[in-house]
Amino acid sequence: MQNISVVIDLIFINLIFALCALLLFKNAFIVREHFYLSLLISNFSWILAFVLIRKRVIFSKKGFRVRFKRIFNRSLMFLVLMTFNTVLFISIVGYLWGYILVSSIIFIVGKLGVNFLFFVTVKYFHLKNKRVKRTLLVGNNRTMNKVEKIIKSNPILNYMFIGYISDNNDVISELTLGARSELQKVILENRIQVVFVAIQNADALKSCYTLNNDLLDTCNRLGVRLFYVPEENNVDKDEYDVEYLNKVTIINPQLIPMDSIENQIKKRIFDVVFSTIIITFVLSWLYPIIALLIKLSSKGPVLFVQQRTGVNKVTFDCYKFRSMAVNVDADKKQASDNDPRITKIGKFIRKSNIDELPQFFNVLKGDMSVVGPRPHMLAHTEEYTKLIDDYLVRHYVKPGITGWAQVEGFRGETEQLWKMEKRVELDKEYINNWSLDWDIEIIWRTIFKMKAFRNAK
Repeated sequence: MQNISVVIDLIFINLIFALCALLLFKNAFIVREHFYLSLLISNFSWILAFVLIRKRVIFSKKGFRVRFKRIFNRSLMFLVLMTFNTVLFISIVGYLWGYILVSSIIFIVGKLGVNFLFFVTVKYFHLKNKRVKRTLLVGNNRTMNKVEKIIKSNPILNYMFIGYISDNNDVISELTLGARSELQKVILENRIQVVFVAIQNADALKSCYTLNNDLLDTCNRLGVRLFYVPEENNVDKDEYDVEYLNKVTIINPQLIPMDSIENQIKKRIFDVVFSTIIITFVLSWLYPIIALLIKLSSKGPVLFVQQRTGVNKVTFDCYKFRSMAVNVDADKKQASDNDPRITKIGKFIRKSNIDELPQFFNVLKGDMSVVGPRPHMLAHTEEYTKLIDDYLVRHYVKPGITGWAQVEGFRGETEQLWKMEKRVELDKEYINNWSLDWDIEIIWRTIFKMKAFRNAK
């Protein structure tokens, strides 16, 4: 994530220096090479300042104040380095000092301003965002109190603190929602999506991995992500997947590729680019044709909009071309062989997967990904949660227009339980082993391999 931050900073600094040269010092540059040298020195100086004053923790429990201080200190270091490097590499020219000083100050003020606006905006929309993960802390000690402060002060984490579960001799307060024995009840009643569990020491942490997986099994069954928070920081990084929140050690017992911010960004960029291409070059001309055929085949809207279960069990409106006559069973009953509800044009667009194309708008909105576990109707989520232990694990990532289970032929009606169990098994395999190359392979097989069209009704 820090590497991405540096790249963004360098783009910003080059933009500022170029605009200043073009708008404020257009007629000042006697030697054009001075401009290119200034850009080179500014980039080098900022990278060096970033290395010398690194962000040692991912997030800070004190909110924007510490961020401001770090950025300000780094900016002062940048000015010192710019001065030193300019003297070292460029002969002293009066106008050049003015250009470098003005450009550097505009960059620093702009960076502080952008960061402040970003922080305020994220904080404002934080509580209104349905994708914010409702978070429960198990154990009420000093370390967990720090976690609470970090969550509350850092909306960019996308967590919402809900309360505590008391553990042994913990302090009981108005924020205590129940005892450890009531964990499942508290999770269900408060719609919890993430649980942080206090661990006393390394031995207790090891026992969680080797002797007792009940807690992890419970969380997976409920579709809740689990993280351990040891009070001691002397955790073997080679043995566990370790992250840090303001020097608080966080252990992830079930690391998946999409837990990585870098992977999330890569997948999101791919989703946006690919969806934009499909919408621009395919849906732009296909949509009106399909819409006309749907309207001619039966009464009703062009799009069928249905509530589906998305990432972190959050519901969203899923778009499809309507392939059935309007009916009261649409949100409960799957399509089957020779289903009388399916229209003539509906049979074609379902067989060819064209009915799924409007979901590229869902991808642009951020509700879905191009590739991922297929989203199911709410009635089926409720039904299969009771029948398949790890069913809700599917919702640890965004649902997809196509997926690994679909290209392996497990799509369509699941009239027998084993079909859904196999679908869940393949979805878990995808979640645990995701890669961008695999996404591209799945898209290729969706378009060109007949397995992806099997069982389409």
